[in-house]
Amino acid sequence: MRDHKRRGRNSGSPKRVVGVRELKTHAARIVRDVRDAGASYILTHRGTAVGVILPLEASGDVAQPSQDAEPGAAWDRFLSAGRRLETRFRPGVSGVQILSSGRR
Repeated sequence: MRDHKRRGRNSGSPKRVVGVRELKTHAARIVRDVRDAGASYILTHRGTAVGVILPLEASGDVAQPSQDAEPGAAWDRFLSAGRRLETRFRPGVSGVQILSSGRR
C-alpha cells in the first residue's frame, strides 16, 4: 500500500496528499492540522486528485452573503432552476431509467 501522506514538489508550504478513506478516518486530526499549522491537503479518490483542503487566510474573513440582496431572490433562483430542469424530464420515464441508460 502506498503512503497517502507525502510532501508536494512545489516550493512554499508543504502539501500533503490524503485519500478519501484516510480523510474519513482522521478528519478531526486533519482539521486540527489545517487550523493550527496551516497545513494544506490534496484530496484523492482512488489515486486521482479531486480537491484541496486549504486554511483560511490569517484574517479569518469568511465570505458573507450580500446585505443588499433581496431576501426572496435566492428562493426565486431556486424555483427558476427547478423549472428549467423540469423541462428536461420526459413523462413516463423514471429517474432510475434515465440513470441506467446513461451508464450503458
